[in-house]
Amino acid sequence: MSAGESLIPTLRQSSETGHRRICRQGLSWCKDHRVTLVVSAIAILASVVPGLAAALQLDFASVAEGQWWRFLSGHLTHYDSQHLFWDVLMFVVLGAVCERQHPKLFGVALLVMALGISAAVALMCKDVSGYRGLSGIDTGLFVWFIGDQFRHSLAGRDRMFVAFWTAMATLLVGKLLYESVTGEVLFVDADGFKPLIESHLAGAVFGGLLAGGPTVGVSP
Repeated sequence: MSAGESLIPTLRQSSETGHRRICRQGLSWCKDHRVTLVVSAIAILASVVPGLAAALQLDFASVAEGQWWRFLSGHLTHYDSQHLFWDVLMFVVLGAVCERQHPKLFGVALLVMALGISAAVALMCKDVSGYRGLSGIDTGLFVWFIGDQFRHSLAGRDRMFVAFWTAMATLLVGKLLYESVTGEVLFVDADGFKPLIESHLAGAVFGGLLAGGPTVGVSP
């Protein structure tokens, strides 16, 4: 047997081992971020299946008739593909980070934010009949993430990153102020639906409460 021939089984075995390692790592990642993935998948499914978005959106008349679950499911629905793309993209990125840092608290935090944002919209937007979108929760997750990073940087006396996360928080405040003054949302073309800035403000409040709470279940 030549040296070249003897390498073939070794290379094949090495390749199979590499594939198994990648599969294990992929499954492990999915397991660690399962809540984020499930929520994202449902949001995409709600936009693909005809009639599902209308059945799940936060419709206040339906809530008044007893369909209380819409306070949760409304966040999983979107008005168009662009609305869905940006909301889900931000949710996957921020959700994955926050779920990794707070594996025990993340699911409960999402439920609290979803209910709180829906209640805030119901109380503050009396002229609105319905609500869709993950943007309020995305804002809450962003504030939560920035708060975590700021606390860790402060505890580690890392002045550069303290300044960086302070700048990120300032940019977010500027975004929220711009949206509040103009009534327009950044990054998304809101033609065809009315953007509800109140949902972003409510999300920021809940994200701030989570960031200021105890670091339960934080992973390094």
